[in-house]
Amino acid sequence: MKKEQNIVGKKQEFKNNKFPKLLIAGFLATLAFNGVMYLDIAVTGIPLDIPKTLGQLTVGESENAEMIGHTIHILNGMGLALLFGYVALPISKRIIRLPIWIYAVTFMIVELIVTVWFGMLPALGAGIAGLNIAPEVPIMTLFRHIIFGIVLGVVIRRWND
Repeated sequence: MKKEQNIVGKKQEFKNNKFPKLLIAGFLATLAFNGVMYLDIAVTGIPLDIPKTLGQLTVGESENAEMIGHTIHILNGMGLALLFGYVALPISKRIIRLPIWIYAVTFMIVELIVTVWFGMLPALGAGIAGLNIAPEVPIMTLFRHIIFGIVLGVVIRRWND
């Protein structure tokens, strides 16, 4: 009985602190995304640097462009974590019971296809899925988003235990 109360108490504690924990999860997932991004830039030589691009789009060729771009990118990751935690995850759990990280990866793949491959990259002149840049871009962006989803899901799951 005591263990059951402890589990219920921990779940209630997560619900009470859900907003800041989702922000932290989004921050950590974005750091993982950025780590993979800099790794794939180094490996492929394709300069698909999202924070730098965001910063330059926002403030031009300023010395602060990269810092501003990182801020925007981290805030975007936090926003995605909130959208996932408050909307996608509760809906997904009602449909089918799976590990949270699978929901998170699925969410990020849908987000990638809809907003990045068919939104952001074409709007920037890179073509659908960035194919005008290089044929590796879809794989690079897919891997980055899968890593984001795994980290997001694992961190959220850790706090749900």
